[in-house]
Amino acid sequence: MVAKKDVFQIKGRSTVRGAGNKVYVRPKPVSTSHIAKEKFPEKKPVQGIMPDSKEEYWCALALYRLKLDFVFQKHVMGGRTGRGGQVVDFWVFTAPHPTPVYIQGDYWHYANGRGYQSKLNIAKLKSYYGTSIMEPVEIMTSTTPTPDAMYQVVRRELRV
Repeated sequence: MVAKKDVFQIKGRSTVRGAGNKVYVRPKPVSTSHIAKEKFPEKKPVQGIMPDSKEEYWCALALYRLKLDFVFQKHVMGGRTGRGGQVVDFWVFTAPHPTPVYIQGDYWHYANGRGYQSKLNIAKLKSYYGTSIMEPVEIMTSTTPTPDAMYQVVRRELRV
């Protein structure tokens, strides 16, 4: 049973003589339960490091699901502290050699002519490691709008 205070709002007497009490019916709250909302997993630390984006977290979930060992945020050639160093998002241990995986946002890595820096980083990595690594993989965030899409892309790119 609905309580009276939830349905009616009674205003006090008006200043006009003879007006009496005014009764207003509150509108029913609009239900949004009929709208399908997709629940994405909450972003959590990966190997003790908080990912910079939800796509990095989704990639880690995909690698866990594929039962692949990896190192998250691997510092190579000096990392952030060394000149010319870089941090590879995922260093995935595939056979016969590890595969570096970069999660690239379209805006931060390729908008406004910035794509050359990403390509240069990959070329430097390939030059430094030579044949001791597999071909580096770039996963664009525009191709992975959901965790399931990320899983499919990771599986396809790593050929698992």
